Formats: sequence, structure tokens, C-alpha cells
Amino acid sequence: MSYLALYRKYRSKTFDEIVGQDAIVQTLKNTFETGKIAHAYLFCGPRGTGKTSIARLFAKALNCKEGLGHQCNNCINCTEINSGTSSDVIEIDAASNSGVEQVRNLIEKIQYTPVSGRYKVYIIDEVHMMSNSAFNALLKTLEEPPAHVVFILCTTEPYSLLPTILSRCQRYDFKKINDDGLANLLINVLEQEKITYDDGVIEAIVEIAQGGARDALSLLDQLIAYSGVHISIDDIQSVFGITNTQEKINLLSLISEYKTKEVIETVKDFTLRNIDISRFTNEMLLLLKDALIYKQTDNSELLEFGKEDDIIKVADMFNISELNKMIELFMKCKQDYKSASNPSFVFEIYLLKALSMDEEVSEIKVEKPIKIQKELQKTLVFEEPEPVKEETKVEKVETPKPVEKTVIEEKPVISQPNIDVSKVKSTGDTYNLTNEELINLMIHGNKVKRQDYSAIWDQLLNIQDESLIPFASILKNGSIFVVTKTFMVIAFSFSSQIAKVNNKENQASFSKVIELLGGDKLSIYGIDRGLSTSLIKTFLGLQQVNKLPKPSEVDIENIKLK
Repeated sequence: MSYLALYRKYRSKTFDEIVGQDAIVQTLKNTFETGKIAHAYLFCGPRGTGKTSIARLFAKALNCKEGLGHQCNNCINCTEINSGTSSDVIEIDAASNSGVEQVRNLIEKIQYTPVSGRYKVYIIDEVHMMSNSAFNALLKTLEEPPAHVVFILCTTEPYSLLPTILSRCQRYDFKKINDDGLANLLINVLEQEKITYDDGVIEAIVEIAQGGARDALSLLDQLIAYSGVHISIDDIQSVFGITNTQEKINLLSLISEYKTKEVIETVKDFTLRNIDISRFTNEMLLLLKDALIYKQTDNSELLEFGKEDDIIKVADMFNISELNKMIELFMKCKQDYKSASNPSFVFEIYLLKALSMDEEVSEIKVEKPIKIQKELQKTLVFEEPEPVKEETKVEKVETPKPVEKTVIEEKPVISQPNIDVSKVKSTGDTYNLTNEELINLMIHGNKVKRQDYSAIWDQLLNIQDESLIPFASILKNGSIFVVTKTFMVIAFSFSSQIAKVNNKENQASFSKVIELLGGDKLSIYGIDRGLSTSLIKTFLGLQQVNKLPKPSEVDIENIKLK
């Protein structure tokens, strides 16, 4: 028999073997106890979290010879479903069967009764890949199928489905599997495969898998093929291009000591070793986050990423302000990877920024700036004057002589005083909108409104209420992404700004600032610039394949900050 991949070999055979989806499993079990079996289900969530596996288990529970809800794995129905040969359980890959003709063919066969089971179960994987015409052909059958038919639709992109499809299904949202669940799964597989491993191997695989059971088992498969009967940390570093914690601490130490040459040499070494720079950056962020938490709380129980001794080393290298700046830098670095052809180059640039983050550019303090600016605006076009030295007094600045007779159009000048935004609350409960809700807001976006607000965005600091100036200052750092009748979504570069904008206690103040600026009472929501780019790509992609719902099909009245 040919080799069977681990994720197939150890696929769950009963509901009790499912890892990390307890709420969904319990709900489906209750379905059989009450006898309330729906005609259509939608399983959505990240890849490798058990959607197709649970769909097959549900099909077994519907058709097991021992009775409804059972999964004996011994009867003919269970064994055929396990092997994928059951004529009553039809699995369809929508990625390769996305056309209307395939759906019509499916509808014709639906009328036939099951061969040996109680139900015919249609599992449609990657259902978001189906065309609009195929969805429309399926609508009526999906809403009122024959009594012996159950549909299970699986997708990683539920926001790509038409609202008419969503409304006809019972929806189950799968979540990423927690670290403990993945670790127990890996340990069980390694024991059955009689593979030994070093300390830290399980944790490393779990971290790379990012909550996906299939990914974790595929990674383990690759490691076993490379390592044989014993897996070491060095094997993981060689195969997947990762670094150990000590290498991250050494790099941070070089940054803290401003050793530019050594830092660049370290990055060059990472490149030669094919280290995954994006993953390395993420791990650096986790390390810095723990160091910041420890620095502020002196409590090792709150640490998540590294060992206490390692975190203390990092915390001793930087003060709180430096840690915050480093975190903001590396978060921005992660965003820029998305548009970079060479992540190592981008990483080097941001490391150089980190090495110079203590250099503060001194600003020249000029008295009565508005008065001087207005005087300059009344003059003709002039040559650029010599730069004003720090000790030069404002009163001695003379208006340069005109060189042309073209008059500059006078524009209002905005004073930007020193503003203390630290008073704006950044901790506590925050609002959250899903990507699906943001896409729906984009569908209802008012382009004219967005342009109107963008044109007066620089006037934010001109509002009269001094208590709102810090809030206006934060908004001014963002750029307007979407404006609807009830919402304004703003994109920011830094997570600290987003945290303040989405803080529930700050919402009234931010909303008031926008009302004073443009007269509209809107809910204000902040997103990351990287996310805004991703949303635009998704929006345009759906539009290109004609899967973007029309505004009339999307109800945004129910979208609330919550």
C-alpha cells in the first residue's frame, strides 16, 4: 500500500476525537438527540481546522447502521464513508466544479433516494469558488431539497458567498485550534509512530502551524521524512528556516548597543541560512511584547512567548519608551513585507531605523507662527530664505524680496501646537468589526463624502473645543478609508492609534470631533493600513468575478460597533 500522509492517517473517526471545536461538536451531537436535522449547513473558518472532517463525521452519524447519531466505524456505511467510496456521501470540489452545468447535473441526481443510508449528503468544499450563475441554479434546491438530502458547504471565505446562500444555511464558525490541543495531537501521533523528539520540538511545530491541525501534521510529516526516528530542534531550524530564542536576544542586544555593523552581518547570515524573515519578525514582536509586559508589571505569570530568564534579559536592554518604539517599528515592518519582493532588505531598513530611534530631531520654536505665515502669504513668490538658526529670534525674520509678480493664493493656516495624546485612553474594552462587515461597509461607501472629508481633514486641529484636540490629533494621523451614512473607517500606521480609536470609552469623543468637522454623526472605527490594502484586494477580486453583492443585497443597518 502506498504511503498515507499523517493528516489522512490520523483523521478523526468520531466526534470525540475532534480537537479544538468542542462547541460545534456538542451542538451537532444535540442535533441528533433532538432529531432537528437541518437541510443545509455552512462550515466556515481557517484552513486545517476540521471543516471537512466534521462534515464526513456528520455524514456517518446520519447513516450509521447502529442508529442516528452513531459512528461505529464497523458497518458498511461507516467504512465506505471512511474510505471515500460511499455512493450516499458525495464530495464536490467547487474549485474545479464551479460552473452552472455541474450544478444542474447535481440537481438531477438529487432526486434519487439513498442506496444504503438514510440520507444523501452533499459536501461542497471551497464553495466560495462557485460562480454566481452556479449559485443561482442551486438556490431553490438548497432552500427546499428532498427530505433525504443534506447539504454541507465548507469555505474559508464566507464573506464571498451571496447573502441568499448564507440565509439558507445553519452557519458554524470554526476557530483556530489552541496550542494545548495541537500539542496533545502531535504527542499522540509521535507516540503511535514511535518517533522520539527533543524538548521544544512540539512547541516549535505548534507555533509554526498557527492553529491548523492539518498544517501541524503536514509539518510533522516533513520533519519525519528529514530526521528519521528522532526529531531535534536543529532539524526544525534547518527545514523551516527558524531561529532559536538566543539568536533573537543576541540581535536585540546588538541593537541596544548600537552595533550597526554586527546587526547587518547578522541579517546577512539569516539570509544565507534561508531564515523565514517574516516569521522571525513576528517572533521578535512576541518577545518584545513579553518584555514590555514584564517591564510594566514585574509579573512573570503574564508572559506567553519566552522563558522568564530570556524575557528579563530583553527587558533590561531597553526602557519602556524604547520597547514601545521597537514594537511599532516591527509591526510596520510586517505590513511592508506584503508589498516587498525582498523581505530581508525591508528588514535591514527597519533595523537601521531601530538603531537610530533615540535620535530626536529638535524642532525650532517660533513665536506667533500663524501671524508670520499670514504675512508671508500676502507676499509674492519668493526665493527660499536661508535656514533660520536655532538662536534666531522670530521678530528679526524679514520677508524675502519678490522675484515674480505671480500672487500666491492665500490659504488658511493650521496651527499645530504641542498636543498631549497620552490622556486619550488606550486600555480597556475595544470595538471590533469583522472583515465581512468591513467589506459590506465598502459596498455602501460614499465616494463623494470621503472626498469631501479628505479635503477638510487638515482642519481637524482647528476645532474650538480644547478637550477634543488630543482626539482630533490622533485622527489626523490616519487616512479616511470608507464613509457611509453611519460609519467612518480610518486607516492608521500604528496599533497604538487603532487601540485608542476603537476604545469604547473614547468613541463619543472621536465621533464628536467628526461631527464638528463635517456635521455628520458617525461611528468611528480604526483599522491597520495593511488590512485596508488586503480588503481592497478582496473587494476588487470579488468585483472582477462578479461575486460582489449589490448594495441592495447588503443590510448594513445591523452593523454596529460591539
